[in-house]
Amino acid sequence: MRIVVILTFLLASMSLAGCLGEGEPDYSGFEGCTEEDVQCETSLPEGNETIPEGNETLSEGNETNDGTWEGERVPQVTTLAREPSGIWGQWQLSDYIDTTWNNTTIAPWILIEFASTDCSHCWNYADDMELLHNQYRENVIFFTFAVNFSSNDNFNASLEEIAAFQDKTTFDGCYYGTKNCDERPGPAHNWTYVDDRNQSEMSAFHSTGTPMFVIIRPDGIVVWHQYQNDDESVVDALAALFPEEV
Repeated sequence: MRIVVILTFLLASMSLAGCLGEGEPDYSGFEGCTEEDVQCETSLPEGNETIPEGNETLSEGNETNDGTWEGERVPQVTTLAREPSGIWGQWQLSDYIDTTWNNTTIAPWILIEFASTDCSHCWNYADDMELLHNQYRENVIFFTFAVNFSSNDNFNASLEEIAAFQDKTTFDGCYYGTKNCDERPGPAHNWTYVDDRNQSEMSAFHSTGTPMFVIIRPDGIVVWHQYQNDDESVVDALAALFPEEV
């Protein structure tokens, strides 16, 4: 209980105003990297839709629309990923999804964080992510999708920089090139980092800033999307889904 209270207080007290590009939907509840702090701006590929009014399912059968909003089944994601202290290799999200899951068996849920090693708020939130992982790792698999902002030269992490941020090892270049990665708050992150430097999955999940979170059921259905829950943080969402861990 004490961890959740601390995390909730930190989320409420941190000065986060959202890194939103011009012309993007007004996600007023988004908290993340601010343009004033790191001169960040997002330039996502075309096709980033606005929040839907409802999640419709297919008219025939029990199948769900593919997509990344709540109630939709996440599409395939194939890219590079790295386990803690490991090497970058081919990775796909489907390896962690059980489409036969029906809430009668025990299977891990999935938390996706979109983050940048050059984002000041991702830097500051790194310790809180470790606390969340320690609290929910028995029920939830964590993945951090490491992104760059193509419109900003300050956000240009290499795979070496991302690995150093993940493991908290020495590398000059984090925090938009002003800090060594081993200086970041918190310990090494004991979960997988995924390469999304080209923003392809950031766009697919409608993310316009960092950090941003999505929670997925074991069968691949999105159950919580940050941009559809202005009044609820990822801390609140996890506590509601797994009250026995609070």
